[in-house]
Amino acid sequence: MDKKAASELIIQSIKNKKVKFQDLANATGNSLIFTIHALHGQATLDEAAAGKIGEILSLSPELVASLQEIPLRSVLQATPTDPTLYRLVEMMQNYGPDIKAAINELFGDGAMSGIDFKIDIEKVESPNGARVKLVLDGKFLPFNKF
Repeated sequence: MDKKAASELIIQSIKNKKVKFQDLANATGNSLIFTIHALHGQATLDEAAAGKIGEILSLSPELVASLQEIPLRSVLQATPTDPTLYRLVEMMQNYGPDIKAAINELFGDGAMSGIDFKIDIEKVESPNGARVKLVLDGKFLPFNKF
């Protein structure tokens, strides 16, 4: 079974069992975002974490094995139509050059890693309504001079 089909079955199992992503993250000891990323087929879980999720969701051995396979990453190839994904892309279109300039001013010529990387998300209450707080934490990668 391909990873995409396996991920769809895993997500359906989460919905059917009414399990929260946070509960699966807690059970595996991984962060919320990393866990969701893996369950959507975009990251690899180790054998213990995949087994724990398999237990909780009553997954077949084939689906548990799919959680341990190396994925084909970066599935967004076109402008997304989902409002949340669209707004994240829009943020990078509008603020990406500014973020790049700030990184270069603070660190020099290089880029922030998307591999040696962590992301966290928080719900922040505000008088104007709940706010989403994203924290992106990536290693600085200087460009080599040769």
